[in-house]
Amino acid sequence: MKPTTRLRQLLSEGLVVAPGCYDALSARLAEIAGFDAIHLTGLGVEATQMGAPDLGLLSMTELASHASRVAAAVQIPVLADIDTGFGGVLNVNRTIREMERAGVAGVHIEDQKLPKHCPLLAGRAVVEVDEAVERISAACQARTDPDFVIVARTDADVISIREVIDRSNRYLEAGADMAMPVVMQVDGKPYESLTPTEQMDLLRLLVKEIDGPVMGMGAAPPEGFTTADLAEAGFSFTMFAASPLAAAANAMAALYRDMKDTGTDSGYFAAHPGIYSNPLEIMRAVHLDAYAAVETNASR
Repeated sequence: MKPTTRLRQLLSEGLVVAPGCYDALSARLAEIAGFDAIHLTGLGVEATQMGAPDLGLLSMTELASHASRVAAAVQIPVLADIDTGFGGVLNVNRTIREMERAGVAGVHIEDQKLPKHCPLLAGRAVVEVDEAVERISAACQARTDPDFVIVARTDADVISIREVIDRSNRYLEAGADMAMPVVMQVDGKPYESLTPTEQMDLLRLLVKEIDGPVMGMGAAPPEGFTTADLAEAGFSFTMFAASPLAAAANAMAALYRDMKDTGTDSGYFAAHPGIYSNPLEIMRAVHLDAYAAVETNASR
């Protein structure tokens, strides 16, 4: 089954939980853990591939090339972040074609003005709604595979929650398969200032008011809630966008500090045992046996 078809099948069955990944190894580890789909995070890709913050600094060709390696490493569908689509409607058209060729199952495209900013940063602004609708329409028309999933993200929380809902519905009407409402502020108040119950109530409101499938914004469920609560609320897709990157960064930083302080890595690995302490197991995770079989068969 094509990754695009598989993703649509998963979406038809209920909530898809797709953890964030940022390279082929993290994607493969998510697959080994048993997830049915993964999300290629823009923040993670820019941080790991450029050593840069999430400000839309990668080019379209750089992202497509990276996404192709991620998609090739796994058998499960990948949904990728393509920021604003890298320009006007012609650029959006080409971006969709290139991401299809890269082998991802779908993308999400946002309505921010350039230069774009990660929702964790100040400086977000959105284009006029008609311009954003043109982006979505161009993306949908560019598909050569009708199963390729296009998600419309809106950062209109910088205006109001009502604008988030209205824009989400406009984008669904324009052909998007899912809406992705980003909510970092709630009518001028920080989202994090809400209690977990208030946050969950807001998420339920979004699903109720948006007339189509809704994708989570990438954050973990509110404290005390789980993906089961998101499923009960009616979400179609959710991910922990930055969590794997954060875990990897914490682990590497701790290892480097230990090595610098002690001159050895033995203390760190004694305190943090795991299968991947053995580099051979890392190679096994990334298809060592399959490569060895090709080499063996070629020598016969």
